[in-house]
Amino acid sequence: MLKPLLRSRLEAMLSILTGSSRTKKAQSKGKLVGFAVLMILSLFSLSTLFFNIFDSIGGIFQMAGLGWLYFAFTAVLSFGIMLVGNVFAAKAQLYEARDNDLLLSMPVRPFHILLSRLFLLLVLALVLMLPVAIPAVLCWPGKLSAAGWISFLLIFLLVLPLLNLVISSFLGWLLHLASTRAKNKSLITLLLSLGFLGIYMYFSFRMNSMISDLAADPSGLERSLGSAAPLVWMGRAIAEGKLLGLIPLVLAALVLFALCLWLLSRTFIQTATDRRGAAKRRYVERTAQGLSPDRALLRHELARLWASPAYMLNGALGSFFLLIGAVVLLIKGKSLTGMPEWPFLAQILQPLLIVGLCWMAATTFLTAPSISLEGRCLWLPKSLPLSSWEILRAKLRLHMIIALPPLAIVSVAAALVLGYRGALLALLLITPLVCGVFSGLFGLFENLRHPNFNWINETQAVKSGASVLITMFGGWGVVAVPLIVALIWGDKLSVETIGFVFLGVMVLLCALLYLWLRKKGPRVFEEL
Repeated sequence: MLKPLLRSRLEAMLSILTGSSRTKKAQSKGKLVGFAVLMILSLFSLSTLFFNIFDSIGGIFQMAGLGWLYFAFTAVLSFGIMLVGNVFAAKAQLYEARDNDLLLSMPVRPFHILLSRLFLLLVLALVLMLPVAIPAVLCWPGKLSAAGWISFLLIFLLVLPLLNLVISSFLGWLLHLASTRAKNKSLITLLLSLGFLGIYMYFSFRMNSMISDLAADPSGLERSLGSAAPLVWMGRAIAEGKLLGLIPLVLAALVLFALCLWLLSRTFIQTATDRRGAAKRRYVERTAQGLSPDRALLRHELARLWASPAYMLNGALGSFFLLIGAVVLLIKGKSLTGMPEWPFLAQILQPLLIVGLCWMAATTFLTAPSISLEGRCLWLPKSLPLSSWEILRAKLRLHMIIALPPLAIVSVAAALVLGYRGALLALLLITPLVCGVFSGLFGLFENLRHPNFNWINETQAVKSGASVLITMFGGWGVVAVPLIVALIWGDKLSVETIGFVFLGVMVLLCALLYLWLRKKGPRVFEEL
């Protein structure tokens, strides 16, 4: 039964990437090519970022004779990216998958279920690691020996992924235990997720200064990493071809993975079926409060959002950052107005901030997975004595309630602190809100066209569905248009002219999307 399980995991991943629907209809070649191009562009963008990093430090490390340190740093960076991307996936796949109960009720060995889920985590780790490892080896100005290439493949295709599986499985288990034993599971999961995200964002913002410090003084990192024997073994095996030094590390990775697999197999059934932590309430007789259909549907959408930390973090992450940005503007915004060392940047700060707020508006897309989240229960809203438009409108209202107030707050904060006047003030207060409305309308439009009801856990529906990817990258692409126009025709067109033309186009797009959703959306929803 292991082969069918592995095949089902791969098919589930491919269905998410290609936007296949519950009906299992074969996608046209054009759609498959489009989704493939979208995935390639995403990986290419990430690879370009790391290519620039390694290109800036590769020559310095080679001239200093610190090739082992260069590849040790690459290993640390790759492992960190894999770990951040895999911790919550491990929690969802191993312990909170929707089909755990179904698979455990079938004549399938729990060990095979566990192996299939670990296989999917391994594939995800490799996908996250390759955009780091490939640019690193391409940017290395030296020449690797045959032993160095073998060491590189062993480390980045075997050792690091296996160690990542061990640690991410353990951390995912701890997160699962913490969330299941808490009265408010969603709140605990949300706080833990924000904690991990905060640590990740801190190191991301520190990356530029870390790279500058590395380029200026590689010996500082050598002193820090030199005492870690495994990192020295990995670095020297790749840079100097010392393949024998990898033997202890490969054996250690295999032994740790075998021990992790044994422990997981012994506790998998108990942990996967653990239902503790639900809040216990005493029944108290109360008078039921009648609600209008619109308020009842909106309350349902809000309850779904609050009950799903994955939905909240992935769909409303931009709103969290906008609120933080408003606080930062009010506290330290005055320092942005005085930039004597960057006078040109000070001049274009105001229009750039408007573009940045529009870009942030595209990171809140609660409607993009809202229909997919109905999953197997899609028949429930369809069976209500309500029109399909009322159901779709409730999903739109949820997006507007979550997305628009933070945009308005940060726009007002920027206007007060940075002294916007005239046309730029109007653009600041209106354009981000219009982009927020566009993100909600476009997300619902795409989710109607590319729903995904074959998810195993909610994280797949809200994080990697085709509608989510198209909405996010499509929104960013639209926001990039005025920047491209300014770069090409900036000497002929003023910032205000470009801004108002862009605003008019966005209003027109919102109107067209709304008309489509109002007229054709209900019929498409009923046919799902």
